[in-house]
Amino acid sequence: MPIIKTGISIEKELFIKAEETAAKLNVSRSRFFQLALENYMLQIESMSIFNRLNKVYSGQVSEDEQNLQKIMKDYLKNHREDDWQ
Repeated sequence: MPIIKTGISIEKELFIKAEETAAKLNVSRSRFFQLALENYMLQIESMSIFNRLNKVYSGQVSEDEQNLQKIMKDYLKNHREDDWQ
C-alpha cells in the first residue's frame, strides 16, 4: 500500500505521550500513529454496526412474533410436568 506523508497538529502533551508509548512499543512514531488511527477507525466502525443492530432489534415486536410467543408460553405452561429426557 502506498505511503502518504502528512502533517498534523496535536497538543504537545499528547505528542509527548505518543512518543513515549511508541518507544515503549519499540515502533516508530509514524507507525504508532498509523496503528492508533487504524484502531480508532475500527472502533468507530464497530460502534456504527452496534448502533445499527440496536436500532434493528429495538423496534416493536411484530404481531406474528407476539402470537408465536403466546403459543410457546401456553405450550410450556401446559407441559411443565412433562418428562424432558
